[in-house]
Amino acid sequence: MAAPKRKHSNLAPFAVGLAVGAGLFSVRNYLGRQRPNVLPDQKRINHALDRALRQARKNRTIQLAANHRYIFFSDHHKGSGDAADDFRNCKETYLAALDDYNQRGFTLVILGDGEELWEDTIVRVLATYPDVFAAEQRFYPERYLRLIGNHDNAWESEANIRIYLDDYFPGIQVYKSLVMNYQDGPETSGEIFFAHGHQGTVDADVFGFIPPLVLPFYRQVQNITGLGHTNPSRDECLRGDHDTMMYRWASRQGKLLFIAGHTHRPVWSSRTHLEKLLWQYTSLLQISLDQRPADYEQQLAWLKAAINEREAKNPPCNDTIKTRPCYFNTGCCRYEDGDITGIELEDGELRLIKWGKLSGEIERTELEKTRLSEIFAIL
Repeated sequence: MAAPKRKHSNLAPFAVGLAVGAGLFSVRNYLGRQRPNVLPDQKRINHALDRALRQARKNRTIQLAANHRYIFFSDHHKGSGDAADDFRNCKETYLAALDDYNQRGFTLVILGDGEELWEDTIVRVLATYPDVFAAEQRFYPERYLRLIGNHDNAWESEANIRIYLDDYFPGIQVYKSLVMNYQDGPETSGEIFFAHGHQGTVDADVFGFIPPLVLPFYRQVQNITGLGHTNPSRDECLRGDHDTMMYRWASRQGKLLFIAGHTHRPVWSSRTHLEKLLWQYTSLLQISLDQRPADYEQQLAWLKAAINEREAKNPPCNDTIKTRPCYFNTGCCRYEDGDITGIELEDGELRLIKWGKLSGEIERTELEKTRLSEIFAIL
């Protein structure tokens, strides 16, 4: 009599698959800790930012004069004024800020994603915000620069620029990246590199072959299917990862500062503004009773309120310890409460600023400031 055939468990292949997956996950985590620059995402971003830096140096290097004044804003995402338009709450604040900077002779730099052209057409955006474009027009041509982001990369089409932007900015050149050269002493000079910060992402590279004229149709497919979306601006954990990858690239560049947008949260000297506030709060708590300033309690209360506000706007996730002050981020111009953030560069001093309503009036608040020479001396 033949022996009965043994029934093999259907769970065996599943268990093997789990073991292999767990092993691969462990290897990836190990490499991420020990050799992060070999990870595919990091390598892609490194290569893309290398290309952008080389191209910026080749195209144009701006030599900072003795007296210079620049204001860098990014990520307005101007739409069509509907409920999905993130800029509509910030329009009043932005116009007030432009009035001030125009009067003070600043050069306005749009650091990408000035318009939301994934969800809206160029015609609708222009029709919704003619007053905003007219306010920016006052800076052109001597005091206006524009870079391309991922949500407004329809401006990669020369035809689009000539048809739609020439009405406000005749003959404008739109850049992918820029470099400024700051001259001081032998150890206190260096370069400042500006790019939107989407370089090396799936949208920018893997799907970068799509012609600009086809982008509106492709974006509709993306919005419906989610294909190709890597969206750190709306995901705090992706935001932390992306800031870290941009920092890793910048930290290997020597005497170079990298100023970007894209992630929608302010970063100062490679630390988020929230991290800086927490450090200030902890340092204040450690002051002995006999050394505390007269306004000690007021400082504590102000810092606590600022920490709560920043945590609500940009919850922390996947942030890492960053030791070199080489990476900065403007934040954005689309906070729900109408606030906007940006970075000023004036006479060798870098500042992180916020504009918003205080006591019913729109006012400028200085959040951080450092001399460029002090930063380059550390790098």
